[in-house]
Amino acid sequence: MRIRQQAAASDNSRVYQVGNGDQRIVEGGLHFHHHHHVNTDRPTGGAAVSLEPPLRLLPRQLYGRDADLETLKDIVDSPEGTVTVLHGMGGIGKTALALSVARDTRKKRRRVLWVTASDGYSVREAMLQIAIRTGAAESRAQEAAVGNISIADLVWETLDEVLEPWLIVFDSADDPKAIEEELGTEWLRSSYAGGVLVTTRVGSPEVWSDHLRMIRLTPLDESGGRDMLVDTAGLRSVSDKDHEQAAKLANRLGGVPLALWLAGRYLALPASAIRRFEDYHAALDRDFPDVIDRAAATSEARGPEADLRRLVMQTWELSLDVLEKQGVPQARTLMRLLSCFAARPVPVILLSPEVLSRACEAYGGPWDEIRVERALNALSDLGLIDIGLERLEGTFPDDFYRWPQLPGSEHRCIIVHPLVAEVNAAQLDRSDARMAVWDAALRCLGLFRGVWPEDPRHGSFWQLLVPHVLSLADRLPEDCDDLLHTVTLLNAWFCEYLRVSGQYAVAFSVTESAYARARRLDGHAPARFLACYTFADWAWRTSRLEDAERLSREACRLAALLYEPGSFHVLVTDSLLAAVHVERGDFVTGEKLFRGIIARLDGQWPLGHPLSIQAHHHFATTLRERGFLEAAEKEARLAVSQCDQIPGFPLYTKAVVRHELGVIIWHRGRLDEALRVFDGVMRLQHKIMPPWHPSILVTRFDVASINRIRGNLFKALLEFKEISLIEIDSLGESHYATLQSRHNVAQILVQLEYLDEAELLLAGIMVAREEGGLETRHEDVLATRHELVHIASQRGQHVTALREWKKILDEERKHLGSDHPSTLRTHFNWAIGWARTGQVAIARSEMRRVLLARRRTFGDTHHETEEARKALEQLSKCHGIPWWRA
Repeated sequence: MRIRQQAAASDNSRVYQVGNGDQRIVEGGLHFHHHHHVNTDRPTGGAAVSLEPPLRLLPRQLYGRDADLETLKDIVDSPEGTVTVLHGMGGIGKTALALSVARDTRKKRRRVLWVTASDGYSVREAMLQIAIRTGAAESRAQEAAVGNISIADLVWETLDEVLEPWLIVFDSADDPKAIEEELGTEWLRSSYAGGVLVTTRVGSPEVWSDHLRMIRLTPLDESGGRDMLVDTAGLRSVSDKDHEQAAKLANRLGGVPLALWLAGRYLALPASAIRRFEDYHAALDRDFPDVIDRAAATSEARGPEADLRRLVMQTWELSLDVLEKQGVPQARTLMRLLSCFAARPVPVILLSPEVLSRACEAYGGPWDEIRVERALNALSDLGLIDIGLERLEGTFPDDFYRWPQLPGSEHRCIIVHPLVAEVNAAQLDRSDARMAVWDAALRCLGLFRGVWPEDPRHGSFWQLLVPHVLSLADRLPEDCDDLLHTVTLLNAWFCEYLRVSGQYAVAFSVTESAYARARRLDGHAPARFLACYTFADWAWRTSRLEDAERLSREACRLAALLYEPGSFHVLVTDSLLAAVHVERGDFVTGEKLFRGIIARLDGQWPLGHPLSIQAHHHFATTLRERGFLEAAEKEARLAVSQCDQIPGFPLYTKAVVRHELGVIIWHRGRLDEALRVFDGVMRLQHKIMPPWHPSILVTRFDVASINRIRGNLFKALLEFKEISLIEIDSLGESHYATLQSRHNVAQILVQLEYLDEAELLLAGIMVAREEGGLETRHEDVLATRHELVHIASQRGQHVTALREWKKILDEERKHLGSDHPSTLRTHFNWAIGWARTGQVAIARSEMRRVLLARRRTFGDTHHETEEARKALEQLSKCHGIPWWRA
């Protein structure tokens, strides 16, 4: 009688265990007795479930959920009687939104019944209570309690007869299968008498019936997250800077309400070590798990989240625990693996079952394609990942992997919420599986080393991998140095794609990160050599020439320690050092090194080997820079012929080699032939490169230069301006190619007599060369000084100009030689300068020397030879005429 009275007074059931193992459930004035074969097990010491909404857990305000609340406002009065399933990943605010709906419903004097649906038993007991509260007959309730009739049938039949509208909320129904095992597949139904709202992490349409209304809850946007942080932190006065920093922190936490609430509460507490949004942001970057744990431990959480470790660092672990119980142990390892990549779309086919079997068999195995697909689908159902199509230009070959590829330019990809990924990364750092998972991540990316980066069909897929290669290079754990060799091999191959696609800055960043890590290794470690060589190569390509020379010398030293003197590694490293010398303007040293490399190649390496072709190509460039154009053309034609003889030779390299031949032909004065060569080069380049690729811009630069020579100044000016703007974006303002394009713009402006604009541009070029360490490129520096002297001459400062031209001429004779094309151009202008100062006889004498030298260097038909001949004819007409009249 006391039990019955207590139950009636509390309007809640209690379960008491009796000595024979039976259970007695006392519910109001009813006393049911059933045997242990009916599943009524309750955890020891657990209280009976309550049907009251836990409104004390409702935040003072919901942020960024106005649209969702508007969608749910008619949930009770909707004439369709639809069940609404509110789904999303853990911590996204599903329960808070459901509580807000429950509160608003109660304000309308409607009955609200709240069911904590975390397990089948709780739902079963709650539904029995609902049936009794809403008027079910005592006899039928007793039959349902002992399992003679369906509890679900009884509840929904009773609810359909209730006259006043009601709302039932099934909160945290994260394991629908367990509920089905307890109550049957039809435990959830719609009713025209009231509304039904379910919150769950599971969003799969296969789990929930088709007629349910599915609403996916997404993270808060920037403004919603910012407002939640500011209000939760309890700031009395908020500046614009505070709003800005709060927005950045909200983005850093991915808009997840649980994480935002913890951060705001931590900042609000008087004894917190961190008081500002930017400091919390910085602390996250330094030690993410420690900051999250500290915020959770001081959050004063209550109720279902009293287990503080479950707040952020464990909330998604609960979902993985459920999957493991359901026979999907691979899900946890896949989440750890995905956390190794960047917070960007991850192509599904990266997750190779073969790699996972080799690296992670002990962690979540066994692995095969079916198990991987099943695990991904399960993770998608729980909202931990999204799987969709990324639309990019290009395709990926269907036969590269056994997994069927999507047609056209679409790639099936996985997207992980950044905060979920970061939490899983922190869990991985604490796991025994860390080394195995990182190894698997590297090997998954390494599978694509067999795909040639120059094939345009693969371009879109390679582009998807760019952020992940960057992430792996930066985030590889400190004690995973054994994997550095894999990283350097992967970077070296991946940089081939970055080279073809023109992403020089990205390649430099990738190789810089790998080199910084590899420097800790012993000098005899191949990984250190490869990291040093690739970094030196990209320092050279990005015009960081001082660093390139230093790194090239270090790579040569490491290669000498590891490999034989005539080996590929030694020769390719020596070739890079020689190319750096040429780029820095030290043509004599560069020529000497290339002659030595070619001598070592002869007889040991076939002429058609890529290393031999590269050596002859660079040697041709060096000879051109030194002004030995006939010998340069011979070397360039040799390299081109070898490229043409090799079937399937890489188009990128073929275009580079052909381009050098075109430049030499142009410098030899055969402009029409050079334009034909450049046209062929452009056709090759456009097959594999984007329009903004540096190599395409260089070819356009050369064509514009020929237009300038032919007098098409305005056409050339527009082209040089456009090229320089693109190069600033892709290469940077201080890259030598960018400065060359800007120099040519200034050169044409001088010809068009826009002197002030040209002078300002040339002064900026001189400063940029000095800041970028390019002042050793004497030819370029002297050419810029040359144009500044032109400006002085056009302003009537003829004596000053004559003196400055002589200085430049002396330096060019010293560094380049008397017959170098650049030296002869300065000599030509010096001769004209004499005429402008009235010394016509001296001018004629110097112009004769220029004409003779140009005949020796270029031949009689070269346009520069013709220029000198015409100038000499004009000066000869002035014989006997006073200089002031001439």
